Amino acid sequence: MLAPRCKGCQYCVEFCPMKVLSLSADYNAKGYRYPKVANDLCIVCHLCETICPDYAIFPVPRIPETPRASGAPPAETRRER
Repeated sequence: MLAPRCKGCQYCVEFCPMKVLSLSADYNAKGYRYPKVANDLCIVCHLCETICPDYAIFPVPRIPETPRASGAPPAETRRER
């Protein structure tokens, strides 16, 4: 999300099919409240990106965490012995 470009039109919030966006309590440098993801149900449909008149928002897919054995370090930090 590019909060500095947002002008607070709320199109993304209004038209999000999953209703995952809400306005932030914070304001950007232009004095507008900007959208934030309210929950983890985003389906990355890109409607917010398509409808934004200022090209101020874009979805970023989350990378799911992989389960690992308890106590085992993440794969990228594991060293061969």
